[in-house]
Formats: sequence, structure tokens, C-alpha cells
Amino acid sequence: MFNRKSDRLDLIIGKNSKVTGEVGSTGTILIEGTFTGDVYGEKVILGEKSYVKGNIFANRLSIAGKIEGRVNVGGVVEVKETGCISGDVVTRRMAVMKGGILNGICRMGDAPQVQIEETEKKVVEFAAKER
Repeated sequence: MFNRKSDRLDLIIGKNSKVTGEVGSTGTILIEGTFTGDVYGEKVILGEKSYVKGNIFANRLSIAGKIEGRVNVGGVVEVKETGCISGDVVTRRMAVMKGGILNGICRMGDAPQVQIEETEKKVVEFAAKER
């Protein structure tokens, strides 16, 4: 499951946690609880009971919980059976499993290239400023 350096689990927000602010990592961020604010990560995983109110900027995103906000992903967005996005999505590729929900506008492919490049830049910049 975690075989690449970027798959290293760097940050976990547990299921009984409620966090407000801004978080980022060049590794993997796992959110199981409630988070209010922006998330910057190489890979972001939202667990089944998770709730994020804010924007997510990542290179890969897997959603089994709920997000209310904008999603900018440089690679793939995967919305699981229990996942729900309420907001606009910009990504190269997207998969929505049966039962997954997207309430918003989705722009995919090469057209949003500038926004995807900005997302990748934001992830790196956020990680650099925290050092």
C-alpha cells in the first residue's frame, strides 16, 4: 500500500479530532476526523467519516468522506463509494465509484494545465515554508 517515498504517512488527523488551520506535507496526509481550512499534500486521503471544509491542493486525492470546497489535483482524484465532493474540481484524471457524489463543476485533461501547475507549486511552497 505504501511503497513510494511520497506514500510515507506524514500526518494523521484522527477520527475523534477537530482541527482548524492550514496543513501540508510532501508525503501522505490521512484525515479521519474534521478539518476546517486548506490542505496541501503530495497525497491526501479522506477516510470514510472525515469532513473537510476548505480547499485541497494535492497531486493525488482519495475521498471516502466529505469535502466542501475547491479541489485542485495534479494527478488523479478518486471518489470512493461513500465519498462526496461539494465544490469545483480541477484535475488531470478522475474516477467516481458507484455511490460517490460530485456536486460541482469538474474540469479535466489538458485544459486546466495552468491550475494544475499552480497546485503542484503550492504543495512544494507550503512544505518549504514550514522548514
